[in-house]
Amino acid sequence: MTLTIQPYQYMKVNDIVYNLVHQYQSVNDLRTVSALQELAAEEIRETIPGDEPIVEQLILNIMDRRLRHRATEKMVQTLQAFIVPFATPNKKQIQQTFKKAKKLMLPDLSVVDWRDYTFFAWNDVATRRKYILYYEQEELLGLVGDVSSPIVRGYCSICQHEENVTMFLALNKRHGDGRYTKKGNYICVDSLQCNRNLHERVLFDRFVTTIKN
Repeated sequence: MTLTIQPYQYMKVNDIVYNLVHQYQSVNDLRTVSALQELAAEEIRETIPGDEPIVEQLILNIMDRRLRHRATEKMVQTLQAFIVPFATPNKKQIQQTFKKAKKLMLPDLSVVDWRDYTFFAWNDVATRRKYILYYEQEELLGLVGDVSSPIVRGYCSICQHEENVTMFLALNKRHGDGRYTKKGNYICVDSLQCNRNLHERVLFDRFVTTIKN
């Protein structure tokens, strides 16, 4: 079976390796270094299970405590060829997903590296809205919400990292009575950085469930 890696798995491995190399520069005790290496190897194997040769080679390569970040970046990038990218939506698909949005402004999709995205989102500055695209069982779905002007430092409800966040308020129709309610959570202003911080798909799914329910 050919190795496949989801974007969030790649981001997590990259973070594990970065943190290990950072520890190399600050920890001198050999037993502590050995423990950190064992932990990193275990976390990588849990993230990408299956004893894949390329993953095992990466683990072997990062055991050298003389490594620095530039060298390890190239090592991790060998996994990029196995990433399953976010399926590129076309303009018509996006417009159909957000068919209630008038004068929908789309970003330049031709410059997007879809390997970076578990979900894809962009900010419409003119309308102060954020649009979020994601797949659920291969069906393209979307969320749209108003974003508040104040940008604060706080924890994102999607990636669970501390970043510059803003309140995302989605309008939902309540069952039965025809009224609408707004449900909000703080999320990253920069959705690309949010994707890079996202290490588990379940975190994004929980956010979607919270907004919709």
